[in-house]
Formats: sequence, C-alpha cells, structure tokens
Amino acid sequence: MGKQRITVCLPPVGPDGLKQAIGRAMSPFWYDREDRPHPDWVGEWSHWFVSGAGCLFDVLPGHEDDPRLVRYDDWTDDGPGDLPPSRCHGGPRGILDLDAPRAAEARRAGDTWTAYRAFADRFPPALPFHHFAERARTPEPGEAAVAAFRAQPLIRAIEADPALEERFTSDPVLHFDEDRDAYVARRVAAVLPTPALLTPDGRWVEGGGPDYERMFNACLDALPGDAMVVRVLYHA
Repeated sequence: MGKQRITVCLPPVGPDGLKQAIGRAMSPFWYDREDRPHPDWVGEWSHWFVSGAGCLFDVLPGHEDDPRLVRYDDWTDDGPGDLPPSRCHGGPRGILDLDAPRAAEARRAGDTWTAYRAFADRFPPALPFHHFAERARTPEPGEAAVAAFRAQPLIRAIEADPALEERFTSDPVLHFDEDRDAYVARRVAAVLPTPALLTPDGRWVEGGGPDYERMFNACLDALPGDAMVVRVLYHA
C-alpha cells in the first residue's frame, strides 16, 4: 500500500464539475466497487486527491488567469497563492505548455551529455559495472567485481567529486551509452509522465520505460485543446 500519482484525462469540464468528473473516471478502478468484472478482480485505489506536487504543469504564457486552471491541492491544502501563475496541477490541454519543460530538459540533457564526453575523453575507455558483475559469474558479484569497476581511472575521478557523481551517475558508461540525440530524446520523454495514466477512453495504464513514456506523451499531445488533464494522487 502506498501513494502514487496518475494523470487523468477528461472531456471538457468546468471548475464546478471537475471533481465529480474525476470521480466518475476513477470509479471503475475503486477497490470497493460492488459490480466487479470477475471474482479475482482487484482495484487500483482506495481514495484519491487532486494533487500535482512534484509534477506540476507549465501554463501557456498569456493564459495564467484562465479560471479553468487547477491550482488547489487536496493533499497539501495548498491554495492558489502557493503556486506561481506559470504553474498548475491541471487544466485544458490547449493552455498547458507541454513543450517548455521538454525544451528545457533537452538543453540540460544535451549539455550533460557533451560535458560527460569531454570529461571521459581525458581517461582510458571504461567499462560499465555489469561487465565486471558478469565476469564474477555469481548471483552476487561481490567485492572483487565492485573493486575492479571502481579501479578504472574514469570511475575513480568521478567518485572523487560528489558533484560529478551526481551529474554523471555512479555508472556513467552505462548511463551515457548512446549517441547525443538518443540520450536527449530519452531524457525528454521522461519529463511529463507520471507512473500511471488514465486515458480519455477509460484505460488505466501503468508502466515505465520507453514504450510507456512514448505512449504517455503521444496521448497528451493528441488530446483536443479543451480536454482536461489533471494530476491526481491516489492511495493504493
């Protein structure tokens, strides 16, 4: 049992009917629904809240005062004054700026990839940790595999600087093992998705990885401008 966030996609609805619309969309997945599809059916949630903390949407410039924007957070009791005008928990798809955070991440990821390559070129080529773990040929690689991995000059240099380790990760060869465009695209695709998505046709989709992220982004991009998109926190 724990809390998780889902992005809920809804037909056009005004502020007064938003919570009722979310409730209708979420109701087929309630743990305690009486008309269960089959005896072994298990629901997804016990209660939910409108909440976007940590995964806020950007507002398209010029639409900051639109009354349809969702700026309250049921989980933290934050009111509109706690959010800058440029951020929200949801609203009509057409006035949410989905491209701004993607563009910002593309710039950041591109800079990180370039910086890593420039730094790594100063050292002999390194190998990812799984290379040493596989050579150990045991379920638990053990201290020898860890020591061999960490003995590489590139890894030693990164581990010696906490700022570098935070930026490049503790297994950088694996993390950056793709060309710049592929790395940037992967990072950009992960900006908007929450762990679950409730699609406009009523499908509850959970997942991770590239396929889920592509589906999530494609779903939001294809929504009509007046469709509502809201971040929801649910207890599972």
